[in-house]
Amino acid sequence: MKRKKKAAEPAAKRRRLRDRDGELVGDGDLISKLPDDILGTIISLLPTKDGARTQAIARRWRPLWRSSPLNIHGAHSLCSNAFKCFSVVSRILADHPGPARRFHFHHIRLHKDKKRHAEEAAQVDNWFHSRALDKLQELDISFEFLGYEPRKLYPLPPSVFRLASLLVATFSFCEFPSQIAPSLSFPTLKQLTLFRVFICEDVFRRVLSACNVLESLELTDICDANCSRLGISSKSLRSVSLCACFSGKGELFIEDAPLLERLLLPCPGAGSDTVRVIKAPKLEILGPLSPCIPEIEIANIFFKSLIPTSLNNTIDTMKALALEFSATDLNAVIDVLRCFPCLEKLHVIWKKHNLKIGMKDARQYDPQDPVKCLETHLKKLVLKNYLASKQGVGFAKFFVLNAKLLKEIKFGVRNSINKEGVVSNKINSKLWLANQYRLLEMENRASRDVQLEFVRSHNEEQLDPHDLSTADPFKCYFVN
Repeated sequence: MKRKKKAAEPAAKRRRLRDRDGELVGDGDLISKLPDDILGTIISLLPTKDGARTQAIARRWRPLWRSSPLNIHGAHSLCSNAFKCFSVVSRILADHPGPARRFHFHHIRLHKDKKRHAEEAAQVDNWFHSRALDKLQELDISFEFLGYEPRKLYPLPPSVFRLASLLVATFSFCEFPSQIAPSLSFPTLKQLTLFRVFICEDVFRRVLSACNVLESLELTDICDANCSRLGISSKSLRSVSLCACFSGKGELFIEDAPLLERLLLPCPGAGSDTVRVIKAPKLEILGPLSPCIPEIEIANIFFKSLIPTSLNNTIDTMKALALEFSATDLNAVIDVLRCFPCLEKLHVIWKKHNLKIGMKDARQYDPQDPVKCLETHLKKLVLKNYLASKQGVGFAKFFVLNAKLLKEIKFGVRNSINKEGVVSNKINSKLWLANQYRLLEMENRASRDVQLEFVRSHNEEQLDPHDLSTADPFKCYFVN
């Protein structure tokens, strides 16, 4: 009898965990005791399928999914069949009254059969007419190439342009219409990304003019063969990223951007774009510049393959600069620094596959013809893919001996360095560090406050033009 009593006791406890409505109560389900608004927030953070499944937990949970903000993220996780995803998404949008916060659907794939294709295209267009998306905040959609016309991009659904509540928008692998209604307006859009899209110059201007509070813009691979020129004018833009914008030669004009602070060029060797900055009086972060960029104009300074055509003009607003080279070209760096007398932070990036190329012969630095930023402003130097070779040491030593206000030199070491200074995992060994201090002639340093730091270079770097919270967008190149 005693055994039966002990066995029955846990069962009694389990029964007490549910009330007469079938809801879990007691110590077994503390989550259900939370207020509805908190439970709704939790549900909105779950994957779409899991969020919908919470309706089956208990009676109290049933209305929570429909009253919680809707997030459709990774629509392909909703079902294994890519084509069935259309009906699943349509059903979710029909069942949920909204509002929706995020709608992320990558690699939208339509049938090759033209009839099925037309039906699915209409279904996609209807998504953005849904009441659930009336107050959508984040949109990220991309398409696959049209199956019946190779290399042709899918037309962007016209209904997308009714989403006036967007804060963040990303469009990939799609074709913008050749004309857009004058009434187009995205009054709250702050971040816009266009990746591998067809868009003509007139439509691009119309889209930008519809974004009155746009803060960051990212352009990559604008593949319209008829478009070889894009102009950017915006009273609100603070950050612009340009990467291989044209399939052939093209020109990008920043015509009028009074608040622009950063111009990022994350893949300077990937295209043949010419960049012209006509009016950006607050520009203070630039790069990476590279000899691979055929021509870049900033205010009244022209660089051709990174060589300034004149050293008489300067830009006093620039605070942070990144340069990318195949070799340790100290002469080129010095000439560029003369154009930015108020520079405070310099990043120098050496391409990993060209690290064995020797340093070009450097001119003798003339103290009678000083580089102003070395005398009065430069506080931080960052070297990515540094090798403790003769060339790398010589490059860094120049700044140790001549930058009078330098506070820090950060060496981004690629994986490792060996006893010859090329490959080893002991970048923090006391012997190796002592040897570096000796080779860099730290005892003769121009700034008594300068500190050296050796960290590992990040292998997968990616600049984020939309993160305006960080003062240094190039810090992603390193891990501590």
